[in-house]
Amino acid sequence: MEILKFFWTLFYINLFTIGGGFVMLPLLQREIVDHYHWLTNKEFIDSVAIGQVTPGPLTIMNVFIGYKIFGLWGALGAVICTYLPSIVIVTIVSYYYLQFKTSRIVNSSLKGIRPAVIGLLAAVALTLGKTSLVDMPTAAIAVGSFSIIAFTKLDATFVIIGAGLISMLIN
Repeated sequence: MEILKFFWTLFYINLFTIGGGFVMLPLLQREIVDHYHWLTNKEFIDSVAIGQVTPGPLTIMNVFIGYKIFGLWGALGAVICTYLPSIVIVTIVSYYYLQFKTSRIVNSSLKGIRPAVIGLLAAVALTLGKTSLVDMPTAAIAVGSFSIIAFTKLDATFVIIGAGLISMLIN
């Protein structure tokens, strides 16, 4: 029965989250860590980190979480529950797209959603920061990583790998 709760949790969060994968992180954390206690906060942060060094980071994160909690069936169900909501939404939207593409109501609604998405992304940054930045070295790695990603054209994958290596050397 717990596995069905897990699948439903992934399904509805993926169904109702607008603005990309990172927006769903606080919702996933609230459900998986705080509400159901399937993972500890550290395990959740580790799953986010593992996802970031792979293609399709949030899918891999969900698969990792599903596997850690429920094994192979949890991982397979996580894939389905991550993609099925998008498939349903895209199918419905594409069917009605031509009817509503010039609608002022639809365009205004989408413009109104943007600030909420930015707020959710800020919440993700604060939530993950409070858990991850536990001392001065981790804060320095975070500031350095942000600076490199923000002010250079270096691929974020290399920054993530470099930050992990630096952390290993420090600890």
